[in-house]
Amino acid sequence: MAWGGSGWYGDTISDALGTTQLGIDLELDTAKLALYDNTITPDFNAGNPAYSTTGEIVGTGYTAAGKLVTGTVLLASGGYIIWSGDNVQWTSSTLTGVRGGIILADYLSPAARRLIIGIDWGTAYATADGTLLVSWHANGIGRFDYIP
Repeated sequence: MAWGGSGWYGDTISDALGTTQLGIDLELDTAKLALYDNTITPDFNAGNPAYSTTGEIVGTGYTAAGKLVTGTVLLASGGYIIWSGDNVQWTSSTLTGVRGGIILADYLSPAARRLIIGIDWGTAYATADGTLLVSWHANGIGRFDYIP
């Protein structure tokens, strides 16, 4: 099994924008970035994708379900809806095999923590009593092209 790419969890976005009106607010600074190894294969088409500890990183300086993504902004620009936020870091951490991250709606009830976006870094990273810094791309954490 392997990551195989990054993407938005389609059912979460569909439920947020559709009749379900799932309470996903990308500007509340309440979503978390959880770190995962290369044993998972995210299914971006899964129905009701929920947080799982399977494949989640375990190590010094890391807490299950990850860290808050702060400074979040959602805006329309140049034909895209862009979601951006502050970089996320784990200081004084000892982590191995960190292949990617999944941002989850941690503010929903623990049983209903929906997955928002998964990011494959393409290679595994490690720290030894150091800092793991996730720096978002200049185009944001994720974006939608709204002009076909």
